[in-house]
Amino acid sequence: MSIVLPGLGLLVAMSALWRLGVALHRRAGAGGEAGGESYVLSGAFGLLALLMAFAFSLAIGRYETRRLLVIEEANAIGTMSTRLALLEDSQRQPLAASLKHYAAERAAVGKNAGEDAWQAAHDASSRSCGQFGDQLFAVLRSMPPDTRGPTLVTAYNAMCDITTERHAARSARLPSEVLGLLALYCCACTALLGFTTGRADWRSAISSVLFFTLLAAAYGTILDLDSPRSGAIIVPQEELDKVAQSLG
Repeated sequence: MSIVLPGLGLLVAMSALWRLGVALHRRAGAGGEAGGESYVLSGAFGLLALLMAFAFSLAIGRYETRRLLVIEEANAIGTMSTRLALLEDSQRQPLAASLKHYAAERAAVGKNAGEDAWQAAHDASSRSCGQFGDQLFAVLRSMPPDTRGPTLVTAYNAMCDITTERHAARSARLPSEVLGLLALYCCACTALLGFTTGRADWRSAISSVLFFTLLAAAYGTILDLDSPRSGAIIVPQEELDKVAQSLG
């Protein structure tokens, strides 16, 4: 719903401004589409297409980054679990239980749609990661120095570092100024279309509304891609779920 409303609002605004452009054209007494106005209209919509493509590329790039980070975190937790096998069973079992709890928390973090709930879940999982690290370092201090220590510490650091990357990736959004400018440009171009063509017959109205609907849908898709857990396009968390379930 949060994604649909801006798209509907933009559609209504563009339709109203197109009607305003048609009314201004008739009031100005223009007889038809002038060659100079046609060039201006083509240039305006060409720039709109460029802006829309640029925003869409940024949004889908950030979506893909978030998706790949989920896979990377699942791999990091799986690697940590595998390397715990280097320890004795009495040392490994408590650590494996803590890691399983942490993996379940991390799988739940990405499913929170609300920002406050997501931040709270992220903070809780960060504390769990710290507690797991305390257990791991206590075990390593009780052992004679050998090559297992650096191997386990490297896996632990990678597992913790990815949480910071995921937090930054989810927090990163398209600037509101860019989205506002894009919406404003859509509205301005539709007003210019109405003023340039000056046609308000039913065929022109239907084709214009269809065109505005496509623009609004593209704008809504950009907003959807830019929101990790709201709307129809969400970042999948299945890989983390599988890892959490596989840990014994």
